[in-house]
Order: sequence, then C-alpha cells, then structure tokens
Amino acid sequence: MAVLMMLELPGATPEQYDRANEILGIAGDDDAPEGLISHAAGLTDEGMVIVDVWDSAESLERFFEEREVQAAMNEAGAELGEPRVLPVHNEFEGGGSDAGVLMIAELDDFDTDTYDQMASGMEGHGSAEHPAVYHAAAVTDGGGMVIVDIWESPDAFGKFAQEQIAPAGEEAGMAPLEPRFVPVHRRIKGHSASSA
Repeated sequence: MAVLMMLELPGATPEQYDRANEILGIAGDDDAPEGLISHAAGLTDEGMVIVDVWDSAESLERFFEEREVQAAMNEAGAELGEPRVLPVHNEFEGGGSDAGVLMIAELDDFDTDTYDQMASGMEGHGSAEHPAVYHAAAVTDGGGMVIVDIWESPDAFGKFAQEQIAPAGEEAGMAPLEPRFVPVHRRIKGHSASSA
C-alpha cells in the first residue's frame, strides 16, 4: 500500500536541502529512488517541508536506511525530524505542468467515504484531465484526511476549488477548506506506480 510521508524541517534552507540531495545522489527525476512515486520540497516560514508518496512503507524505510538520510542531512547542516507516515487512499498525476505550490489541507472531520463521494462528482478527478500537477489523499490516525496537491499557483487551486470543490463539498456536507500553500523548491517525479 502506498504511503504519504510529510517531514517538516524547521530552520532548514534550500541550500541545505540541495546539499543533502547531492550527498544522496539525487539530482532529478532520473535519480529517483526505487519506490518513490512523487517528491516535493517546499519553503515554509519556519524552514522547509518535504512531502513524498512511496509505493510502500517498506520502500520508504529502505531508502532512509540504505541511503543514510540522517547522515546526509547532518552533513548538510540540517536536522532531520520525525516523518509523519500515512496510508494513501488515492493519488494520481494530473494534467498540470508547473509545480509552483504545495497545497496542504488537514481535514479532521473528513473521511474516505466523503472524499469518494466528492471525487465522484468532480470532472476529471483521478485522471490527466485534472488541473493539478499531482494529487494525494491520505488517512490520518484519527480517521480524518490530509490532502496534498501540487498546483501552478494558489489562484489555479482557488479557481478549481470554486468551480468543483465547493459545490461537491456543499453536497457532501464538508466544512470550508482552509489550505496551507507552500512554494515548491523542487519536485521529483518517481518511476514507481501507485499501489494505493
């Protein structure tokens, strides 16, 4: 089963992130580690956030151990926090091409049934017709969901939210969405297909 990994890196800089990737031997899509489906690193007010989707928890664990991610981060001068790993309910590549921002939404009162109901009423959801670059929906320990998309801009997401999410959400009884937008520093598309 695919997993979503979110890792906050307080105080980390883009230079430290780039150096860690250099140490890990990851320069771009061609160097994506086995099992990686999608990777995005964004700049926050506090540092950086990394959001990955892996084909399994085992692939993620193998990458951290075999590539010695902790040592690479230490050598780059950044502290590696504890990753948050959640089972993926759905993920797909969309039709968008410019990875400008991460849209992260924590939905505590939102379950997979509501997600599926909403998705079934959205045009192009789950396909290359979807305007996002990438979409992942994962289940939290408390039964809520975390939605992470990669969009061209907050405005591109806002247009989609107004045209499709709001009507589908109203019908499903969803509370108003309060997304967090994080500028993307780097996006890597992995070679693995989802097993979600």
